[in-house]
Parts: sequence; C-alpha cells; structure tokens
Amino acid sequence: MSTEPRYLIRLNPVDLLTLSGVLSSTAAMALSLAGEPLLATALLFIAMLGDALDGMLARKYGVERPFGRYLDGFMDVLIYLLAPALILFGHGLNGAWALSLPVLIASGCIRLSVFNDIGNIQESTRRGSRPAYLGMPVFWSLFLLLGYWLACYLLPELWPNVLMTVSLLTFSHAMLRRRPFFKFTALWQILLLTLGGAALLIGLRLGLGPIPLWQMG
Repeated sequence: MSTEPRYLIRLNPVDLLTLSGVLSSTAAMALSLAGEPLLATALLFIAMLGDALDGMLARKYGVERPFGRYLDGFMDVLIYLLAPALILFGHGLNGAWALSLPVLIASGCIRLSVFNDIGNIQESTRRGSRPAYLGMPVFWSLFLLLGYWLACYLLPELWPNVLMTVSLLTFSHAMLRRRPFFKFTALWQILLLTLGGAALLIGLRLGLGPIPLWQMG
C-alpha cells in the first residue's frame, strides 16, 4: 500500500489565510469591472490585512516554511501589482499613461523574487537594529492608488494621471534600490493602515459619490 501523500502539500490554517488573497483580489477586480474602483481598492486594503497577519501568525505558531513564503509572494503579485494595474487601467490610467503599469509589475516581480531569496534584513539604528525591507515593499502600491482617487476628486483633468505616472515610475525605481525600507511590525500600525485605508475609501464612495466621469477612462 502506497504511503505517498495524495496531494502536493498539506495546507495549514495560515496557508488558508494567505490564500484568502485570491478571493479578495479577484473580487476587487470584479468590482472594478462593475464600475466601483473605490470599493475595489477598499477590498485590496482588507486583503493587505490578511497578508500582514499570515506572517505574524506563522511565526507565533511555529509553522514558517519556504512554501509559505513562496505562496505569500504569489498573493503579493495579485494584491499589489495585477489588481491595482487592472483597476487603474479601467478607470483613468489608460492610453499612453498605461505604459507605467508594466514597469510597475516587472519591478514588483523582481523585488518579490529577491525577497523570496533573502527575506527581511536588519537595519542598523541608534537604538540597535530592527527588521527592514531591502527595496521598497510592493504594498505601497495601494497607498499610491488611494492617493490617485483623492487626486481625481481634488485636481482638474490630466493632473491625476501626470502625478500617478510619475509616482508609479518613482515607486518602481524604489522597489529595485538596494537600500533598507521601514517595516511595520506593530499590530496597531497594521490595523490602522489597512482598516483605516479601507474605511477612508468607503467613506469617499458614500460621501462624494463615484469618481468624476472625465476620469473614468
């Protein structure tokens, strides 16, 4: 009788939390296609909460393994690169502006591949050392997306796309820089950033209505 496992790998609860990024990112893309980019972005912020918690839980319960790191990297591609690019392309950043999107995706994939190889680094400070990222982390794409929607409400036509294109190219360059970037480690920081971002986007949608028509592609 064969003793080989039936499936490639046995998933643990933390792996399932990581995989929830598939549901949240695809739901966000569906919302975008339905004409709700703000709610789509809010859902990505919720996905970012799951992405932040899975690593913390894996360390707490001693279930860290290389598989989890690679799985997390694939979810990062969905949540922070592909989904934001689709949302932006469908709601304003299209035509020639869209040339910045493949640069974003390629730079993010390179940065994530390096992270899968070396993990976090230790940054020296006056108080000792602390965990840090090598290269700007990909999750900042969601904060750029949030800034883009704010610009669409506040600035006249054309300017949001100009600012976003410059920001995406600058961000892409920063992801490839060999220098340390700050890592949020406190739970309160993570909750504030993720849930606060989602609440702000939902508030914008409910309070100010849809993105101005001229900015909808």
